[in-house]
Amino acid sequence: MLIRYSEWKKPTDAAYAFQLRAVAGPGRTGGFSPEIPGPGLPSDIRQVAREVLEDGEAERFERKVHRWSGPEEVVGDAGERPYEGQQLAFEERAWRGTLTMHDVDSVMRGTVLVMRAPSGQADYVLRDHHMLDVALYHYRATGELPRGLFHADRHSDWCKDGFLEARTPQQAATWWKLIEGLKRPEGSAPVLTEEDVFFTTAKAEQTSTMTGRDVGFSTLVPWFVDTTELHWRRVLDKPGATGADWLSLDLDYFQPAPQLRLSGGLLRDPRFHTMMRGARVRVFVLSPQFTNGGDKIDPWETQGSLHSSLRLMNLLRQLPGNVRLQHAG
Repeated sequence: MLIRYSEWKKPTDAAYAFQLRAVAGPGRTGGFSPEIPGPGLPSDIRQVAREVLEDGEAERFERKVHRWSGPEEVVGDAGERPYEGQQLAFEERAWRGTLTMHDVDSVMRGTVLVMRAPSGQADYVLRDHHMLDVALYHYRATGELPRGLFHADRHSDWCKDGFLEARTPQQAATWWKLIEGLKRPEGSAPVLTEEDVFFTTAKAEQTSTMTGRDVGFSTLVPWFVDTTELHWRRVLDKPGATGADWLSLDLDYFQPAPQLRLSGGLLRDPRFHTMMRGARVRVFVLSPQFTNGGDKIDPWETQGSLHSSLRLMNLLRQLPGNVRLQHAG
């Protein structure tokens, strides 16, 4: 059968298109009423998806988009593997500028921590980079969707259409492409297009102390992104970048120390400080499998220091302020 070019659809307009419900309003049926859950009450993201996606879409979302499981190392003398479960729970917590190792442990066990400042700014702390889940949860809680996203990561989390057509994608590694498949209720436009993501990356030279290996395809970008313009200074210079209302910061962009030497200047830049203050949503991702450099895939275990991740997390969340970068773990 001959298919006209004008009739061809991208996977995110076909198999990977997921329609959001409208927020309830006067004269509108079938919508939902945004509601922020009470503190300490975990919300299952699969149920959240059923509430904000049109009928049948949540079930298809679960079939089509997979989630990573966590690190598989044995912890303690009892032989338990407390982190290997999927990241399915979102839990509201009181706003605090400083997190603790107890908080990190909760995130490692698969709970996304959500903290809201009096200004309405929301911080999400994740183990795995499941950005579609964050968008679904934030929409359910507030009715808000992003307009632009600044994304700092050692991995691009982008893939080609052929990858989606050939296999069931992992959300954490493909969300930049997949987020075009989340469709706004008004006219079915994408929540974000690929062009609405301002991506910066850095990858340190491998050293003898780093675990893992270099996986070249982990920093694929769309055709319109100039790969020579991915340094954070270049990205902040792009029109619209500093106006992004969502920020996505993966800790593997800053860890270990050789990574911080490449990317630490971002933390001192006044433009970045303005973004951190003004963003409606800030997403912080531990990426514990990758925070010692390289792409450690087998075995699937925590590679970096969780204490170092905690110090970095607290520094990031309290910007601007005294930025001290002498130790990166």
